[in-house]
Amino acid sequence: MATYVLVHGAWHGGWCWRDVRNILQERGHTVFTPTMTGLADRSHLIAAMTDIGVHITDIVNLIEWEELTDVILVGHSYGGMVITGVADRVKDRLRHVVYLDAFLPSDGDTSTSLGVRLMNPAATEADISAEIARRTSLANDSGGVPPDLERLFDIPAEPADRHAWVTRRVTPQPLAAQMTPVRLSNGGSDGVPRSYILCTGAPGKTPFMTLADQVRAQAGWTYRELDTTHDAMVTMPAETAALLIEAAGG
Repeated sequence: MATYVLVHGAWHGGWCWRDVRNILQERGHTVFTPTMTGLADRSHLIAAMTDIGVHITDIVNLIEWEELTDVILVGHSYGGMVITGVADRVKDRLRHVVYLDAFLPSDGDTSTSLGVRLMNPAATEADISAEIARRTSLANDSGGVPPDLERLFDIPAEPADRHAWVTRRVTPQPLAAQMTPVRLSNGGSDGVPRSYILCTGAPGKTPFMTLADQVRAQAGWTYRELDTTHDAMVTMPAETAALLIEAAGG
């Protein structure tokens, strides 16, 4: 049986893995679904200094305090930034790293700068600065950027109870976490077996489509697709869980 640490993306919390966690636990696996500082059940801790370093430490500390080894580390969306930083620090504790429609940063990237460049390879520093200004203008007094409830990660409106569940659970994402660079001194997740799962059902281009094109031909990667929108753990939990079980080798 495998040990999973499932890391959520921006505006989400550990709650978003509920259905995937239940499936994995029913199969006998051990599953941790931490919420990072400043979000969801930890939203009362949001502060201007809640940056990506805090989020990486959230997950590293979980692995260390629970004394976990041979971990299947999974990151969704912004969580890809976090798990890359985690892998950089505790690589020897990992069996496999899974990027679920997620960012794959290099040293010095922020989720904002990486997102802009993936959507537009010709983007300039001025383009990145404009996106930083836009996000900063949206931030509330606690330093959080509210979620886009109108688009809601392209989750289909039906079934309505699922859509309503996500709508009432998402919380502002710490602005600093989107602006501070990830620092990698040990190659990030390089050297660990890795999977990339692309969600192909988005209504338009996503930065993750560009990343998928980059990694699918590289050695050391397993590439898979899910015909759904961005929040696959919500919209296709059984299929997502099956791919995570595959990543564990079973």
